[in-house]
Amino acid sequence: MTYTHVIFDLDGTLLNTLEDLTIAGNHVCESRGWPTYTEDQFRYKIGNGQLKLIERLIPAEFTGDGHIFERALADFRSFYTEHKEDHTAPYPGVLELLDELREHGITCAILSNKDHAATISLVERYFGDRVALAQGRIDAFPPKPDPAITAHVLGQLGADPSTTLYVGDSDVDIACGHNAGMRSCGVAWGFRGRAELEAAGADYVIDSPEELLDVVS
Repeated sequence: MTYTHVIFDLDGTLLNTLEDLTIAGNHVCESRGWPTYTEDQFRYKIGNGQLKLIERLIPAEFTGDGHIFERALADFRSFYTEHKEDHTAPYPGVLELLDELREHGITCAILSNKDHAATISLVERYFGDRVALAQGRIDAFPPKPDPAITAHVLGQLGADPSTTLYVGDSDVDIACGHNAGMRSCGVAWGFRGRAELEAAGADYVIDSPEELLDVVS
């Protein structure tokens, strides 16, 4: 096989979390009288972690107000924790893909900008032991695409970047892989689409999970 390890993004790559994230974000906005957003608008606010998401939801007149930010972030985290599995599900073919990769001896892991506690909870709920490691955003590292958190994951896996593929649905994910010395594969079924992935310089772009088997072989 070309690759010994595959590290996946979570939201928009393995799990379709868009509806639950949109509902949680709009809950924060509605309760404060702020503008709300459609799912299609929301897909461009996601990808850089919950802190950046809240920054993007706060109206301009409140920018820089730490109290408002902290209250909105706490509200989002509380609501999302309770409702993060209401509509979320793996994309079709994802579970089969993970099983196939494991059968071929490829180690799979997850690196997400979602808060670590939410990442672990969702991975345990939907994927079980199909992945060797799941890592979400923690305060010890800047969020991806900064290479520090990716290097941390590679070290935990004992993986060589030259034989590890990073897979995700946004320009953040393409940069995440490249910044850590990996090739990056974009998934066109996710939140952002093929055009953004190609513009970001993805080494591969695939339209269905089963196509990844051809990439790694």
